[in-house]
Amino acid sequence: MSQPSTDKQSSEGLSKNDVALLLQDGSANSRVTVLDKIAKQYSTGSFKEKELIYAEQIFRLMMKDAEVKVRHALSERVKDNPDIPRDIVLHLARDVEEVAIPVLEVSEVLSDSDLIQIIESSPEVRKLLTIAERDQVSARVSDILVESAEPEVVKTLLDNDGADISEKTYGKIIEEYSNHDEIKSSMIDRASLPMSVVEKLVNHVSDSLAAKLESKYKIEKVGGIKKEARESITLDLLTYPQSDYDIEQAITQMMSYGRLSPTMILSALCRGYLGFFEISLARLANIPKVNARKLIHDKGRLGFRALYDKTQLPEGMFDAVRLVLRVVQDMENGDKVPGTTQYANELVNRILKGADGQEVENLPYVIALIRQAAGT
Repeated sequence: MSQPSTDKQSSEGLSKNDVALLLQDGSANSRVTVLDKIAKQYSTGSFKEKELIYAEQIFRLMMKDAEVKVRHALSERVKDNPDIPRDIVLHLARDVEEVAIPVLEVSEVLSDSDLIQIIESSPEVRKLLTIAERDQVSARVSDILVESAEPEVVKTLLDNDGADISEKTYGKIIEEYSNHDEIKSSMIDRASLPMSVVEKLVNHVSDSLAAKLESKYKIEKVGGIKKEARESITLDLLTYPQSDYDIEQAITQMMSYGRLSPTMILSALCRGYLGFFEISLARLANIPKVNARKLIHDKGRLGFRALYDKTQLPEGMFDAVRLVLRVVQDMENGDKVPGTTQYANELVNRILKGADGQEVENLPYVIALIRQAAGT
């Protein structure tokens, strides 16, 4: 009885002819043809365990093939497969641009550490651009891409909504590309920026970008900004929901520039930005914010008094500030949105009612601040 031919490919495996063609045929086209067959079966899970090992051995031979065409074909055929051994993908990613680009674009096998190593060792800008365009770019990788000092790479990264960029890296970009309008424009176009970054960007923006910044963040007087306008602009930014972390970073930046003034803090309270007020007092008193909040929300007369004294805010403003604070606390989570004209009108009405006709030192000044902030 004759035996079945061993040269025929089984429904699931490689044939001896396939392997022989790969190893002996001098034609790159022939190797690519067989590669197509192997890669397809590898990706669809058609191979048995032993056949997977054979396929991966063939991939390793091909990743060292003398023909760029073959190595490029391999890169294209394994780029979407998360199960390809890491050493194969990493070898391809370190190859010449034509071979590396496909896996650098999309391969999930490459870790952040792999990408960082490639960025730091690669003189090829196209590789860096490809990494900057990946669907997801971590903050670690973004930081190293910016360190590359390639303006085109930085702009591409900023244009990528899937790139996570840290506040520190934003600051580095602003400082190093202060004269690069295209990069600053791309930064303004990002979906959102930390408040401290916008506040810093305000001081570096050119007149040509002022309108865009004003429109997006609904702030005024960006073009030709003067020192006295900065407090108002920073407070305008608080109309956007901000996390404690964002507020803390913004306050740190303002303190470093000497811009966390009593007027700034009081103006924030007059707009209803209780979080900014609380964290500012915590920083001035050099105590944890949780402690400051307990003192501020103390229903007795001792807590806030003690905190206020430690901040060294103007003594003559204490009674007025305490009155405004109590009203702002009462309005928290109400139907009026802090920073709006409706909020300001309600705040003034409640303050006057709370004063109950008694003279409160500097209260007229505070009411003027509230109306000024609301544009009324």
